[in-house]
Amino acid sequence: MLDFENGPFSEAEKAALAWAQQLTLDAHAIDDALFERVKKHYDEGEIVEISAMAGLFNYFNRVNDALHMEPTKPGEGL
Repeated sequence: MLDFENGPFSEAEKAALAWAQQLTLDAHAIDDALFERVKKHYDEGEIVEISAMAGLFNYFNRVNDALHMEPTKPGEGL
């Protein structure tokens, strides 16, 4: 697991990453403390956007994993 909490990120970025991580691991475990942490930096629309982006990347990763797709380098496969 990535240690973004000790990385070179702003508090807002760390909150968004914590939100996306918990959404990915177990969305039912998002608690009031995490929600309040995210709300300190983002409005409701932005939280929806962060959630949608995390969900979209989860979708891409799961589908790519299921299909055993390998990432390509820029310019490959054209």
